[in-house]
Amino acid sequence: MTEIKQAKSPKMIELPGHVSESGELRFWDNEALFPKGIQRCFWISKVKPGETRGNHAHMKESQVIVAISGELQVEVTDIEGRVMNFTLNSSSKGLFVPPLHWISVSFGKEAILLALCDRKYSEEDYIRDKKDFDNYTKANR
Repeated sequence: MTEIKQAKSPKMIELPGHVSESGELRFWDNEALFPKGIQRCFWISKVKPGETRGNHAHMKESQVIVAISGELQVEVTDIEGRVMNFTLNSSSKGLFVPPLHWISVSFGKEAILLALCDRKYSEEDYIRDKKDFDNYTKANR
């Protein structure tokens, strides 16, 4: 499958902004990652420390994950089975997660996750079972 071979790797990105004594302003204007702009955003809060969220992959959707408060530990597995770990603890940085990457997020105390997405919600885009993800990626390598 061509789409799988073209999948980008997860990477940390800087979020532009202005910092002053009165606080920080962060914004999104990254047309290179999301040529059609943000199509959906959501945030997750009040997750008990140590519990995980995510635990899925997307077929086509890309996301940028930001810890707008607290700390997030993000584990990402690519289609080759490689596991990458990222720590998010600043609203000035985001984690770009391309399609076909399994993601699991652990929340620190009072952490808030913000997700920016390049596609509208579609249940058909989700791979929610890790075994299905592993089988899918093995079949399409």
